[in-house]
Amino acid sequence: MTTETVTTGLSLDQVLLVPRASDVLPNSVVLGTQLSPTVALALPVIGAPAMTDKQVAQQFSENGALAILPAGETQLQDVQDLRAADEAKTIGVAVRNAPDAFETAVTLHAAGASVIYYELDDQLDLAIESLKLLAQQVPPLTILVGPVADEAIARQVLATGIDALVVAPTPGQPVYTVTTTLAFAELAAEFDAAVILGAGIRYSGDIVKAIAAGAIATMVDDQIMTGDLTDNLFQIAGGLRSGMGYTGAATINQLREEAQFVQITAAGLAESHPHDVELTKDAPNYAKN
Repeated sequence: MTTETVTTGLSLDQVLLVPRASDVLPNSVVLGTQLSPTVALALPVIGAPAMTDKQVAQQFSENGALAILPAGETQLQDVQDLRAADEAKTIGVAVRNAPDAFETAVTLHAAGASVIYYELDDQLDLAIESLKLLAQQVPPLTILVGPVADEAIARQVLATGIDALVVAPTPGQPVYTVTTTLAFAELAAEFDAAVILGAGIRYSGDIVKAIAAGAIATMVDDQIMTGDLTDNLFQIAGGLRSGMGYTGAATINQLREEAQFVQITAAGLAESHPHDVELTKDAPNYAKN
């Protein structure tokens, strides 16, 4: 099947998951996901660089997730500090697309980073050359690349041997969070790679839908991560467990392979949220807007 750039489609707010008869209990669900052959997460959630510092990275790690340290003056020292505190920790870093990107990634990898998020810009040829070198010469580095919203760019990036695309809007190219994820997950599979949805996540239910559309994880920011991070991640894990039990999926892979969607209207979206009730206590990361 040929995958084309998605120019129209469905977002997370326009679909619901179809329930299935299930004996899967929330406490029996396995939330683990595999970013690459060498890196696994106990919770399929990745903190975006814009919301991450050393303390955030530590909290995500303690809860089985991953947060990406942003590029900047303190990044190398942050990696060294986190590695010194825990030799088994998975550490993720952002690397900007620049002439020295390869050398920067090698230095961060040597300091203890095992995952890099290579940040694309309009210099695609430069990025492709750097990614080829990283994939070929710096094993077992796990390479995530984004934002990607265009099929032709996605194909070129995947051909370098990376592990996962981060699907998110780029200038002039929107992302339809369900339709684009479905299409790019199919494309990535041709290269033995995966997809991470990096946009549109506002509720824990959105993470369930993103994975059902084919993502192996989602990248989150302060749209959903508000207040105490440990409380947020606990709620996300609970929402994932409930949603997976609702669809009869005991594992992330089963959710990706077997879940089905039904399209809904704006009225259906309103009905799917709590309504006509008085909230006595706000959830840590839920707002109906």
